[in-house]
Amino acid sequence: MIVAVNPTLTTDIDQACARLRSGLLVAIPTETVYGLAADACNLDAVQKVFKLKRRPASNPLIVHLADAAQSDNWVKSVPVAAERLMKTFWPGPLTLVLPAADHVSRVITAGQGSVALRVPSHPQARELLRRFGGGLVAPSANRYMSISPTSAEHVARQFAGEDLLILDGGVCKVGLESTIVGLLPGEPPRLLRHGMIAVTELEAVLGSKLVVGAHGGLRVPGQHHRHYAPHTPAWRFDTPPHDALADAATAWLWCGGAIPSAGPALDLGADPKAYARALYDALYQLDHLAAARLMIQTPPDSPAWAAVHDRLNRASQPL
Repeated sequence: MIVAVNPTLTTDIDQACARLRSGLLVAIPTETVYGLAADACNLDAVQKVFKLKRRPASNPLIVHLADAAQSDNWVKSVPVAAERLMKTFWPGPLTLVLPAADHVSRVITAGQGSVALRVPSHPQARELLRRFGGGLVAPSANRYMSISPTSAEHVARQFAGEDLLILDGGVCKVGLESTIVGLLPGEPPRLLRHGMIAVTELEAVLGSKLVVGAHGGLRVPGQHHRHYAPHTPAWRFDTPPHDALADAATAWLWCGGAIPSAGPALDLGADPKAYARALYDALYQLDHLAAARLMIQTPPDSPAWAAVHDRLNRASQPL
């Protein structure tokens, strides 16, 4: 007889901690998105993350820490520029890519000599990390390339039928994945992934400009050309196709000033932080309707929207 299993939601941090110590996975809340967490020092557990997410081994993982002092356990040395960023933005939605210590498993780093570290600010994540006492890998708690989860319910939907514990920490306050900055020897500081921390804020702390993009084939999470994507075919537009407005099978995601349509629609407004916070939930809602297509209004072209543009460009096609 086959016994059906499904994810279990809990707020018990000790239960989550015990499960992680036993080599099992736990979906945890962070301020950005929910992460699929495993003991970063247990390679069997780390491999379970790749398997459950269906994530390729070439895609590195971010190690989550309780505080900046723990970074000494993961890197060869912490450059002064990294110390400045840690002091200003940790805990928070910033990931730093630094030279990995020799003992750090190259399974985590996808074979690279660099490791990505972050100290999340979500109170339950921080307390879990404090009690656990070590690092946790925690990529987004979804199947590879699908919509990132910003609530426990999203995670449960992604992993229906799986025996997974979900630490329920409510709705994520930032809603998009962390900003990633690379600080590697012989390289200028590099912005490797846009997040909701403004580039100008990072540059003010660094005292220098950020070079945008990786160098020398460096790989970081979330850079596949198709990512964060709904199952519904999604298209971005500047001017709405008026024939589609009369189509009840077309769903719409607006960025302020929605036009009446025959199909279902959500308007997330024109504030970039509020839009970012609500984006993935809106994609889950509209994707659940199984519409024939999803039309997404292109947000304004300004630095405040850079992270949103990055996610939408990977989740949809231009019209």
